[in-house]
Amino acid sequence: MTPNVTLVQLRCFSGVVEHGGFTVAADRLCLSQSAVSQAVAGLERALGATLLLRSRDGLALTTAGAAALVETRAVLAAVARLGTCGGLAGKLSGTLRIGVVQSAAIRLLPSWLRRLRAEHPGIAVTLYEGTDPEVTAWVQAGVVEIGITSRTHPELAARPVYSDDYLVVVPTDHELASRASLPLSALDGQRMLLSGGGCETLIQELLTAAASHPEIACLVRDNATLLSMVREGLGLTIMPELALDDSRGVVTIPLRPNLRRILHAVTLPAGTLHPVATAFLTLIESSAAAGHVARQPRPEAASAG
Repeated sequence: MTPNVTLVQLRCFSGVVEHGGFTVAADRLCLSQSAVSQAVAGLERALGATLLLRSRDGLALTTAGAAALVETRAVLAAVARLGTCGGLAGKLSGTLRIGVVQSAAIRLLPSWLRRLRAEHPGIAVTLYEGTDPEVTAWVQAGVVEIGITSRTHPELAARPVYSDDYLVVVPTDHELASRASLPLSALDGQRMLLSGGGCETLIQELLTAAASHPEIACLVRDNATLLSMVREGLGLTIMPELALDDSRGVVTIPLRPNLRRILHAVTLPAGTLHPVATAFLTLIESSAAAGHVARQPRPEAASAG
């Protein structure tokens, strides 16, 4: 007999797994925690199986829960595609989930979303901001349909949408501030603040290859915090140019040889995308082709001599 389940139960179950708990899921779903708990319990009764194990360490999926999660996400994706049927009349509707790294969320995504809203006002967007590895993992797990990240994966389709340079960022009174460019070897012994946005592994590998061993003072995930700490003289850093939203009080110095970052729009294979996601990808690609996301020159005041 087909189990009698509801979309609310499926959304609550998926939300609890996605957010790691009932409280956060309830907040994201705009429901009370009691309502979310009752919905998940009702789903378990309908399926005749325990889906989640609760302990002091948190929540864990049972074997039945893991299988149910795959089917739940498939159902919710199908419902989302159903909502795009209005696109047959030329306008799409539905919900698009996007994962994005911090710098792109601030500097690129707003203009993309403005164009998407102008072309398809019926599309709602849910945004998840994270590090490069987190965004890629969210796409693999089906948490988001599209990820904007520099981290690709063999199982995912990847389209380049933006490129920028990694730059050394120092306070204006730093001993290296007058340099026109810097090899990584010049950072040997320097006090360094390492970005925690996902590119830190690459930077550390490159420093090691260059036999450069700066003193890593701190790992900082938020770009604004990282720049503030550099301004206060707590250390220098390396970060992508797009992340320099406010370059006051710092000097940016190109690396020698140049080190470039490429941001990709990563998705599951193209045949699995619903029309809303495809429309957004088309918009991004057309923006890149038209130069809307071309690299912006660094402000003169922030450039090294």
